[in-house]
Amino acid sequence: MRNSWNKRLITLPTAAVILLSSFAGGSAYAASSFSDLQKVPQAQQIIALQEAGIVKGAKDGKFNPQSILTNAQAIQLTVDTFGLNIDHLNFFKKPEASDSFPKASNDAWYSDALVIAAYSNLNLPRDLDPNAPATRSSLASLLILAGQQQGDLPVFRLIPVKIADESSIPDGRSGLMQEALAFDLLELDAKQNINPNESLTRAQAAEMVYTIALKGHILQK
Repeated sequence: MRNSWNKRLITLPTAAVILLSSFAGGSAYAASSFSDLQKVPQAQQIIALQEAGIVKGAKDGKFNPQSILTNAQAIQLTVDTFGLNIDHLNFFKKPEASDSFPKASNDAWYSDALVIAAYSNLNLPRDLDPNAPATRSSLASLLILAGQQQGDLPVFRLIPVKIADESSIPDGRSGLMQEALAFDLLELDAKQNINPNESLTRAQAAEMVYTIALKGHILQK
């Protein structure tokens, strides 16, 4: 879905012209480097993503690395990372975020990204709350599904690794969690738990995106 197609009737703009970034949360962008990355372990990854245009700063120049990532930010981040768009689709009526996700606001900064995600086969639940925290499994699943559909990531079958908290993985994500381990997006803790339902800080999310961007050759070391 990276290519632009000739469009008829009503279409949506590409992810490249969405005004609000994955981590901006509705704030204006700042061109300078983030001012709050001192002593942040993921600082170099965050800077690399900023230089690649995948994450952008708020007008106060901060990244807020310890803030919790929301579902809306995770979706926008996925859209921006893989350049998702729906330019190839035609609509008789302009689609709105609330058509697919009733809890979404059609006037919110994330609305375009949610519409794109809804038509990108990312297996998002209809009852998605854009403002609720994203989890380790939800972000990893989004990145893997988007990357594979774009052809940036391989699709393969794996010999399953034992995951002690397998029963806590949300329905439909067990295979994706095996892939998340294979792609080094997630790792097991000392008790062999993957902790799929833990929330993520924005710094932790950036580290995952950096990893998948390298795997998909979107970034080069």
